[in-house]
Amino acid sequence: MFYDVAMNFVIGTILMVVGAIMICIPNRVFTWILVVSILFLFANGVTLFIRFIKNKKNKDFFFSILSFAFMFFLMNFRYIPQWILRVNFGGYCILCGSACFIQLVIDKINHFKGKFFNFVFTIIYILFGFYLLLNPNFHTDLLMQAFGIYFMILGLRYLGDGYVGINPLTKYKWKRKVRITLPAFLCALVPDAALASINRYLEEGKPEDLNTYKMEDPVRLKVIVHVGPKGFQKVGHICFSYDNIVYSYGNYDSDSFRLNQTIGDGIFFTVPLEKYIPNMISAENNSIFEYGILTTPKQNEFIEKEIEKIRLNGYRWYTKIEKEDGYDHFSKYEMDYPSRLHYRTGAKLYKVKSGKFHIYWALGDNCASFTDLVLGTLGADVLSIRGIISPGTYLDWLQKEYLKKNSPIVSRCIYTKETVEQ
Repeated sequence: MFYDVAMNFVIGTILMVVGAIMICIPNRVFTWILVVSILFLFANGVTLFIRFIKNKKNKDFFFSILSFAFMFFLMNFRYIPQWILRVNFGGYCILCGSACFIQLVIDKINHFKGKFFNFVFTIIYILFGFYLLLNPNFHTDLLMQAFGIYFMILGLRYLGDGYVGINPLTKYKWKRKVRITLPAFLCALVPDAALASINRYLEEGKPEDLNTYKMEDPVRLKVIVHVGPKGFQKVGHICFSYDNIVYSYGNYDSDSFRLNQTIGDGIFFTVPLEKYIPNMISAENNSIFEYGILTTPKQNEFIEKEIEKIRLNGYRWYTKIEKEDGYDHFSKYEMDYPSRLHYRTGAKLYKVKSGKFHIYWALGDNCASFTDLVLGTLGADVLSIRGIISPGTYLDWLQKEYLKKNSPIVSRCIYTKETVEQ
């Protein structure tokens, strides 16, 4: 725990220094990045060529030549790395803007009043993205300085988190506000990175306990992030439990899948926590990060009102195994996640009737936004300036809040197949 708090100071300081350098001498920073890239490509090419000589694998030879070729281009055509930086960042802005635009369209279909703030940022993202793509004369120094400002703001957040983590006099109170986070594509990688870190820890056989508690009293609210070993499972999924009942939202109706399963009918399910976690670990091969949150009686009232709204806005949706009474032929339905979830845990699924979560959108109204319905009543500050909240965004926030003195996040439990079977 002390190590994690210390890392906030280290990362924050590095970000502040790097950001200041990028603002003051952006051209030199770009040159340094270019030199480091050339050296990396040279070392990578040599390594792959040596591997080819030893193992005689054609792919090693191919990628070695490719690495040397790209190094040559970077050395002789300076405009290429500038073009790559400009086009990639422009494409990223357009992607974020498009995700926000799709969410605005979904809000319109659902007759849900979206925020004007989101509309403004949608326009800014898309216009700036196309400006970068279509303007070859855009000065790279300006982009480097913009990155520098972002790094300094992010560095201040890390330093602030570190200070709160060591100050025992901190009067802790969540306040609903926009939070400066890592870029969306990096947030998406947080759950898988966290799982990789746990796996390394287990392989090293360190004695430290993965499950830590600031207090022994039971809590009523828990947030659960789980991550799997492949595909979309690496991005993670987030849900919450209240009074040991799990509430999870997602895109579970295969008949409604659109846009490579990123859009579909919004569905939530309820299931006892004691059945859900063992099933996710043993049957679904997921690892679980569970955070317990201490709540006051007043906060419990807010949570219960929100859960009641969720329940009233849902109608029972039956899985394929239920509709066809196929309990005696489970193997026929095993590939359908809702069916095997219901079969193994007794989970009940509900489609959202109307409003914000009537349509699921992976980059908008997703499982993280659904969980935010409840945590938002407590003042959790995970609102994103991009309008996109991922499980990784929440996992990063939960871990940082858990490390802070006097935080209401009072426990962290990590379950993997290895630890459960020990």
